[in-house]
Amino acid sequence: MKPYSKFLQLIKQSETVIVAVHKDPDGDTLGSLIAMGLILETFGLKVTLFSNDGVPNTYKFLPGSDKVISHPPKKEFDIMVAVDASSPSRIGTDKILAKTVVNIDHHPDNSNFGALNYVELLSSVGELIYKIAKEFQIPITQEIAIALYVSIITDTGNFRYSNTLPSTFEVAHDLTLHGASPFTIATLVYDTKSVESLKILAATLENLEYTPDKKVAWASITKSLINEIQARSEDFVGIIDHIRAIKECEVALLFREDKNGMIKVNFRSKGNVNVSKVANILGGGGHVQAAGCEIDLPLNEAIKKVVDLVLKEF
Repeated sequence: MKPYSKFLQLIKQSETVIVAVHKDPDGDTLGSLIAMGLILETFGLKVTLFSNDGVPNTYKFLPGSDKVISHPPKKEFDIMVAVDASSPSRIGTDKILAKTVVNIDHHPDNSNFGALNYVELLSSVGELIYKIAKEFQIPITQEIAIALYVSIITDTGNFRYSNTLPSTFEVAHDLTLHGASPFTIATLVYDTKSVESLKILAATLENLEYTPDKKVAWASITKSLINEIQARSEDFVGIIDHIRAIKECEVALLFREDKNGMIKVNFRSKGNVNVSKVANILGGGGHVQAAGCEIDLPLNEAIKKVVDLVLKEF
């Protein structure tokens, strides 16, 4: 039996589907959301796209991004396709009703919460959805190509991270042949910054801290700083990569206080420390080299707790 035959059978038996993604969405999340929706529409399904935190301005160039809703409908759907979410809690709501859940992800700590689970450790969920499109014999339109190319470059750091595979380049090559322009997309994703993003970067790096050997480095963003600069969620993207770039740094951490007082923590590792393990201890998850979690503690306490846990991994 072909890998995705059960999914295809389910699609053909259904009329409505909601595609849902994790909170605080990134490029892989949103590109996969858009592409999956476009693929499902080819079967005549009525498709709803849901992102609890909407679409950041950075990614509003994605075709169909204006169709994404941030409040889950109260009606029941035939299918919910969860994309790039390692567990139901990552979706950010318990109000979505669906007869069947299909789980599509690439995180190694995925809880396999769906009736159908397609979890494969590829570069990105976008690469996995490309495989599904090929399996379903869906033509790769320019809109699908753009969405999937965004997925791949953002989760591989423009092909710099260790999750970049030979197959990743093969898929990217095919997407460019179908209308995804590397120059145009890279410019829109990486070279279209707001003034606020530069201000928040400068202010955050001002309070950079690190262990004596510089193997663990971190910085924090307070709620008051966010309000002062009037920064948005997309303005924080890439800050942690500047911390990770410290020569001696093995683990970089970014702490951000949200409007509800929770502390969002982003982890990046150069490979010697499994930050997903630490994030899991704190109720989060992710990959060996990139993970995240939320902590209900005052900022200083959250920093101490996370740094102490990371140091135990050395």
